[in-house]
Amino acid sequence: MNTLFKTVSRLLVTAEFCLVSVQLFAQTPAVGAAGVPAGISQNAKNEIAALLREKAGRTPAQQKMDSQLVHALKKNRGEAFAPGAPNVQVDVKIETDGRVLVDMDANVTPELLALIQAGGGQVINSFEQYRAIRALVTLTQLETLAGSTNVSYIHRARQAHANKTDSEGDTTHQAILARSTFAVTGAGVNVGVLSDSCDGYTNLQSAGELPAITILPGQSGIPATGEGTAMLEIVNDLAPGASLYFATAGPSEADYAYNILNLWTNGCNIIVDDADFPDESPFQDAIIAQAVNTVTANGVLYFSAAGNSGNLDDTNSGTWEGDFVDGGAATEEAGRLHSFGPATYDTCVGGGEQEVDLFWSDPLGGSSNDYDLFVLDPTGSTVIGSSTKIQNGTKDPYESIGSLTNNDIIVIVKNNGAAGRFLHLSTGRARLSIATSGTTYGHSAATNAFSCAAIDIGSAYPNPFTGGAANPYYLFNSDGLRHVFYNADGSAITPGNYSSTGGAIRQKPDIAAADGVSTDMPGFAHFFGTSAAAPHAAAIAALLWSYSPGLTPAQIRAVLTGTALDVNPIGVDRDTGYGIVMAYPALHVVSLSPPNNVWVDFNYGGSSQSGTFANPYSTLAKGTNAVASGGNIWIRSAGSSAETMTISKPMTINAYNGAATIGH
Repeated sequence: MNTLFKTVSRLLVTAEFCLVSVQLFAQTPAVGAAGVPAGISQNAKNEIAALLREKAGRTPAQQKMDSQLVHALKKNRGEAFAPGAPNVQVDVKIETDGRVLVDMDANVTPELLALIQAGGGQVINSFEQYRAIRALVTLTQLETLAGSTNVSYIHRARQAHANKTDSEGDTTHQAILARSTFAVTGAGVNVGVLSDSCDGYTNLQSAGELPAITILPGQSGIPATGEGTAMLEIVNDLAPGASLYFATAGPSEADYAYNILNLWTNGCNIIVDDADFPDESPFQDAIIAQAVNTVTANGVLYFSAAGNSGNLDDTNSGTWEGDFVDGGAATEEAGRLHSFGPATYDTCVGGGEQEVDLFWSDPLGGSSNDYDLFVLDPTGSTVIGSSTKIQNGTKDPYESIGSLTNNDIIVIVKNNGAAGRFLHLSTGRARLSIATSGTTYGHSAATNAFSCAAIDIGSAYPNPFTGGAANPYYLFNSDGLRHVFYNADGSAITPGNYSSTGGAIRQKPDIAAADGVSTDMPGFAHFFGTSAAAPHAAAIAALLWSYSPGLTPAQIRAVLTGTALDVNPIGVDRDTGYGIVMAYPALHVVSLSPPNNVWVDFNYGGSSQSGTFANPYSTLAKGTNAVASGGNIWIRSAGSSAETMTISKPMTINAYNGAATIGH
């Protein structure tokens, strides 16, 4: 058959499976120590009651503001936030000029942008498609802005978390062996990196450690830590022929989502990131995860750091997940305490970068079940932190407190009339005395993302990884599985059932890769964390796609997971997924499978060129022997050529910019 050269669907490996998972929410026992209170004191309950009275008395404009912003506003006026709760701390960063950085859920209109400017504010950015505005505003204009019909809600500005912790990975993942054996470099693949910034990249280029990089206009993120530069160096170490792109993962979630789409539209077919925002929902794909869904639906491979917030198996989890359990009255007036099992509170028992975030299984932008979050001092006698947003059917199911210290006590209150829901309590990188699995969340847990755990490079280097107990995962790895209750559009997966028996389970993390590697970026001489693991995995995928461009994303996933080295515990698990991805075994498997597309290049005289399939053949006879049944032969030649061969299986012979005549 004669056809013109065109893009066709290609099939190499088919792998279909059905995975049914049941998540068990094991709880670690409460830590027993001197000074731990037997319960919440009556004084603390009185202070909680005072805070709930303050919440009930908010104006319509204040109901559209984060409770911490209401607190800061009242403090600025010289008013008590909640008479009867004198020790509650305000959790708002005031800039040197007296303004505060906020994120607004709003219709982006010229009138609203002008209103921000007129009151002394400054618009940092706005995204009409995401209904998002980031702005510096004065405290005195907050209520005016919240009173606008274009504004749905005003949040404190949310900041991204980087999950940081190379040639060593080149050895342990057998990438150097794969490159030499299969003559592959990553050529023809565009890899986009999302992180805080690419500071210092020119110095590494001058030193010969980085090639040319395409930085999306205005998206360098400079100045920051340059963690993205360290990630770029890892990708280049393992896949030196890949073209590199960069965009910052911030400063807002709308920026992050936009830059994911922007990397894709600029030609990146692999994207890797290492940052998350603490308010990304564990139960529904929010805007960053939706951007991941868009690019993966269009053929992009997406790799993301699973997170460094600990796991249950190593008894350092900072997460509690499970159904609301009534623990009795919170106050004489209103509210019910949540019981964590042994107690009606949980306790922070150490760790770093501590904060408190509470989610429950209502849809984003549609929560009508009102929960509140409180932090008490270690004696349980006074409230020192609170988050009391009003969920009235149009808000997110989310409360947060940005400050937490060791031995502080965490209390959850379900307000009158609210239904019981599945809860997710996270403390950043702290640890909880009563904890469960299920730490990983957000866009890293998107269905088709590769959520990457970290493996200690020191357990193998200078030798390759071997798997099993010899290559343990790091204690800080965030574990799964990920329980979700809503589709991205907010529709329920199991309508009417929002408890632990409803929703769906996603296998996260998916895979693991090296961390603790060396880079030439100052500050990242020893690069630890899942931030270092994700670019190793992305680079291995680049080698695979460079070697066999006809592979589909599903086929690459099947090869990466099917050749991964299992790590303890045995089998696919909530800590490292399928295990450590390995370059040489993955390419070896692909090399043994007959390709579905083969180039026949009668003028071939060197290595594969960009835009061609791997390993061109010098004769048509060799090509027909190599291609799989039902596959395609693509002929490229500067002139005509006579070939004699026997065709014993169905195939399509295509001419590049011309016609092929087949004689008998």
